[in-house]
Amino acid sequence: MRGASKSTRAACCCILLLIAGRGETAAPSGQTSSVLAASAGNKIGLSFRMSEYRGKTTAPEFHEGMEWLNTKSPLSLRDLRGKIVLLDFWTYCCINCMHILPDLKRLEHKYRNELVVIGVHSAKFTTEQDTENIRQAILRYEIEHPVVNDRDMVIWRAYNVRSWPTVFLIDPLGKIVYSRPGEGVYEPFDELIARVIGTFDQEGLLNRKPIEFNVERKRAAESILFFPGKVLTDEKSRRLFIADSNHNRIVIASLDGEIKEVIGSGAIPFRDGSFEEATFNHPQGMALHGKAFTLRTRKITPFASPTLRRGL
Repeated sequence: MRGASKSTRAACCCILLLIAGRGETAAPSGQTSSVLAASAGNKIGLSFRMSEYRGKTTAPEFHEGMEWLNTKSPLSLRDLRGKIVLLDFWTYCCINCMHILPDLKRLEHKYRNELVVIGVHSAKFTTEQDTENIRQAILRYEIEHPVVNDRDMVIWRAYNVRSWPTVFLIDPLGKIVYSRPGEGVYEPFDELIARVIGTFDQEGLLNRKPIEFNVERKRAAESILFFPGKVLTDEKSRRLFIADSNHNRIVIASLDGEIKEVIGSGAIPFRDGSFEEATFNHPQGMALHGKAFTLRTRKITPFASPTLRRGL
């Protein structure tokens, strides 16, 4: 870089340092420098100038003919002009992708009038390419935003993605503002989304009209059990204890399947109490202990075990 200006050398060094620091998740050759520069901003605490809250590179459009879930019809970035769009590149067998789902849900609920989250399901394994398998994952993980089946990695390649999960933020004019691989997305994106909203709101370019999506959960058939986790058998009392995980309750049944009692109100926050009052968060494993039983719960965050006050 001999002979180059100081500003040019500084810009090149920032990009080289950024690529070196990412290791396996470094951006591939050919990725836009604006995306790299925006990512570098996160390393210094999102210290963007106001002009940097708008993207410079047009986000690649979704290809036609792809299958969509959680929405009545396919979406396009052009139709979403005026909205801030967050793309989540994921695959349903990726534990890191599962870990950021609560962050995405918090963001889409906090900015429900300004932000549209779209899951781009780019399969790692053959079975993950099947749309019905993706639908079941959406139901199990309680995903509320639209998901496109990128079975042939077309969108993945268009965005030069290298790892699961990777998240892109697109401004109301369809330009890429920021990209980030890995977990821990809530805080950096919360701060950045708020600043993008402020920038485009001042110019009257933000569309706050709510969008209602036709989520798979509303169309799913009702059943007694919804993604049950584990079953515990008590031979002495001839009873089954079923962790009805996505209904957030425990079902007690006879060995021939007749339901005897239900533990839990169905609400998610943990609360001790009677069978009717106790609440769980996606209960999973259970164990008998004398006349009572204990249980573990599935959470993306730590486990907990409410105490039940009725002897079994």
